[in-house]
Amino acid sequence: MALYVDSAFLEDIAHIARIVPLAGVTTNPSILLAAHKRGQNLNREDLIDGLLQSLNISDSLVFMQPGSLLEEEMLQEARSSWQTALDILGADTVRFIHKIPMTQTGMRMARQLRKMLPTQRIAFTAVTTTAQAYTAAMARADFVIPYFNRLQRSGVDASQRIAEMAALLHKQHLPTRILVASIKSPSEAVSALTAGAHDITATPQVLLDMITDPQTDEAIKKFAQDWQELNSSS
Repeated sequence: MALYVDSAFLEDIAHIARIVPLAGVTTNPSILLAAHKRGQNLNREDLIDGLLQSLNISDSLVFMQPGSLLEEEMLQEARSSWQTALDILGADTVRFIHKIPMTQTGMRMARQLRKMLPTQRIAFTAVTTTAQAYTAAMARADFVIPYFNRLQRSGVDASQRIAEMAALLHKQHLPTRILVASIKSPSEAVSALTAGAHDITATPQVLLDMITDPQTDEAIKKFAQDWQELNSSS
């Protein structure tokens, strides 16, 4: 299992990476826009390099998603991002993950990428059904990314859906990992993991919330008070 941070804002990533044992960072066009609105203006090369530097982990992964919905433009974006990763990482480009929308266009693009870059890793994102997860696995996807909270809000039992995906992939002995996104609370993270998710990605705040609990804080405060009393009486 692995924890990823769902962010593109380098300061936030660097901060959370000092606290949480991260395996990498996941991004998408909406996340990139949010970072831009906070004043982060980086070209593709500086962004990918900055993400890797902020994580400061030797084997960390970076997930990048094309913004266009047009096949040729998506493919061009993916190839450009991969070339940037190659310039930065050299032969270690397996740390760069192509994150592709789970659509017919995305599937065509993924199959073309597999032909052009057979060793590169692929993730299908916005996977909502078990049939989509199975199809992605047949396309040799390394990851499928369902959105937990979004499924819940649409009326789908997200835990049950993830459990179905996990059961099918396990039964078929398929190596595709389930990386669950759209995690809005620690309880959703636990639900996704207990349902069978291999990995989760969440915002910096949710990852920090997973570490803390009021009862833990209360217990630690009592320990500190008792330590002070012990020292004052000796």
